[in-house]
Amino acid sequence: MRRELYFIRANRLNKYLYNDELKKTFWINIYNAYLLLLEEERGLDKNSFKVKRVRIGYNHISLNDIENKIIKVNPINDYLKMFSFFKSPFIKQVAIEKPDKTIKDQLYKNRNKSLI
Repeated sequence: MRRELYFIRANRLNKYLYNDELKKTFWINIYNAYLLLLEEERGLDKNSFKVKRVRIGYNHISLNDIENKIIKVNPINDYLKMFSFFKSPFIKQVAIEKPDKTIKDQLYKNRNKSLI
């Protein structure tokens, strides 16, 4: 699975994930799968979410990138939007358009268990 995800092209990924519902489902599953893999391989601590271990579409991203920049669990305010040009083109391409506050429960269900 990891190999296939790494070698998929971003354009092809965007072709399959053409709306926010599909993007949310995909990224929630990726997040939770990598959370479980990292927990099993290395154990989790607070720094585990910052390290760019997730490899998709020839890009390296962290669990924090998925949570905050792609799925947008914590939407940024207007002041911080001016810094969005620092995001990678890949993240801009695959990110959902409208934040959904219900996603947080789906992500944190596993995250909180891992950090206890």
